[in-house]
Amino acid sequence: MPEGDSIKRIAMQLAPLVGQTLERVLTQGLERDLAGRTVTAVHPHGKHLMIDLDDGTQLRAHLGMNGRVRRYTREDGDTLIARMSPGRLTLVLVTASLVVMWIHARTIEVAPRRAPMRGLAVASLGPDVLGDGFDPQLAASRAIAHATRTIADVLLDQRIAAGIGNIWKCESLFARGIDPRTLVSALSADEIASVYASARELMLAGLAPEARSAVRDRFAVYSKTNCPCLRCASLITAYQLGDPPRWTWSCPRCQARGAARGVSS
Repeated sequence: MPEGDSIKRIAMQLAPLVGQTLERVLTQGLERDLAGRTVTAVHPHGKHLMIDLDDGTQLRAHLGMNGRVRRYTREDGDTLIARMSPGRLTLVLVTASLVVMWIHARTIEVAPRRAPMRGLAVASLGPDVLGDGFDPQLAASRAIAHATRTIADVLLDQRIAAGIGNIWKCESLFARGIDPRTLVSALSADEIASVYASARELMLAGLAPEARSAVRDRFAVYSKTNCPCLRCASLITAYQLGDPPRWTWSCPRCQARGAARGVSS
């Protein structure tokens, strides 16, 4: 599932939509009555992407596990719309110069200004880890209330802070030298805040153009089963953790339970 940095990157790629007038909007191949509306903003929050229109309508997309977004010129996009199965095209936006397709997205919500449920999905989320005003200490204060859960589970809880997925859960805990199975109650507020700060720093680094061509090479532990740790050469271990269980990676030495904290990335 795309994490907050991937959604932020998509929002950056779709910035040219702002100011453009929509000529067609399709959901599952069906025309929506939004032609003539102008895009006023494209903005992410955690794993959700919102597109605001000048009449107050908001489009919200969540890609889920298999969704993806593609941007085309108008000519190429029109050709693809004609060729592709409508069921694959969860959302299509057409302007005079662009066609943007959401393919197999998990959720597409079209919410008029006065829709009773408008904005509730995002309102239930915690602060966006990549938001300009994100405060790791505030996120930590929210996490502390979940004392009996593991720190790995809490990092994935979008109600506490939005945007961290399995990749940056593993990577931020490695950066701080914390075993993913550690209970929140065993950590100080400063330690938890340092994990959120590391997650934000790592995700922002991934947005740099030079970082996109070799994403996996940037990972220290994620998906590195039995690879030598970059710090101590111990073999990275993989195990399932959480409910539902997710594959989790860590270094048995650098992230030993009860080990000293504060290892920097």
